[in-house]
Amino acid sequence: MKSLDQALEVLLSSVSAAPEKESLPVIDTLGRILSDDVTSPIDVPSYDNSQMDGYAGVAAEINDSRQPMPVSQRIPAGHPGEPLVPGTVARIFTGAPIPAGADTVIMQEAATVDGQGRVTFLQKALAGQNIRPRAGDLRTGQMILSRGRRLSAADIGLAASVGLERLSVFRRLKVAVFSSGDELRQPGEALGFGQLYDSNRRMILALVQGLGCEPMDMGCIPDRFEETRDRLREASAHADALVTCGGVSVGEEDHIKSAIAALGTLDMWKVAIKPGKPFAFGRIGKSMFLGMPGNPVAAWVTFCLMIRPALMAASGATVSRPIVMHLPAAFDWPTPDVRQEYLRGWIDDGGCVRIHDRQNSSVLSSVTECSGLVEIPPSTPVKMGESVRFIPYTHLLH
Repeated sequence: MKSLDQALEVLLSSVSAAPEKESLPVIDTLGRILSDDVTSPIDVPSYDNSQMDGYAGVAAEINDSRQPMPVSQRIPAGHPGEPLVPGTVARIFTGAPIPAGADTVIMQEAATVDGQGRVTFLQKALAGQNIRPRAGDLRTGQMILSRGRRLSAADIGLAASVGLERLSVFRRLKVAVFSSGDELRQPGEALGFGQLYDSNRRMILALVQGLGCEPMDMGCIPDRFEETRDRLREASAHADALVTCGGVSVGEEDHIKSAIAALGTLDMWKVAIKPGKPFAFGRIGKSMFLGMPGNPVAAWVTFCLMIRPALMAASGATVSRPIVMHLPAAFDWPTPDVRQEYLRGWIDDGGCVRIHDRQNSSVLSSVTECSGLVEIPPSTPVKMGESVRFIPYTHLLH
């Protein structure tokens, strides 16, 4: 069996180049993958400005003054002031440009104004205080967003803050999702004896959409070789990647692997993870094929650990390992598997990791009732209080 790291290394090295680029308005790029580095065309801020409402002046003059100081001008945000008259201060507001000659801002709470509009300060002035200097955040030519980044709302705000109207991003990856099996019925249909609802395909479609890819619902494939082959061939003409749930084990009615082999190339892996293990990787023409096990929790875990990084790499994204938290276990795990296990669990109010009492790979409620995966190394028992690795779902699903 391949370890997870070995499987990921082979998988990611086999991913094709990123899709084509397109230029979009900045407001339309949420969740998209940046195709080029972005540098700032301006300094941010582009001028020295006040960090708060108060009075701008010369620190040495303020500290030496024994009389209330006159206010020579009023500077709101968005309005450049005049050079500061010596011996005076300027009433200034947050974000307003610092007038030439001033080197300090004293907040209004540290000042009193007499009946003639003159100001007495209740604290010493320090040169540079409460002033946001030009280029204090960004400087012209500084890289602000790097190629391969999945754009967040903050990234969109940052791009807008330097005046960018459009960004170059990769086209959305088209991902065709199939389920397979004669035993599956669709939600809304009546169940017969021995049948179950097709939940995996909808779950995987949602996971694909959550990655910013374009999901293509290809329905459920019956357990017939010819139809399986034809449906996969048709999808490969339009999709960048094909993802299936089930049909990649050794059963006589599992036809996906033989259909892929007939149409292109296929590599069957046994990956040393639990739940999971059976995994298929191959190609039909330019389309990447990714085949997952059919049990719902095994499909969830396999998607998080293997499908997600593969789709992100194919989308042009920079792929990094998920952030892991090291926390004390609030459970015992005395009989570990020889494979690396991923238990469903959560962090309790005391900062300890607890696990769901049902860890069977068919119990999808164990995923919805938890907030992350607990990684148990192969053949490694866990005692209460020992440190374990916890990976929040939030680090696995975007």
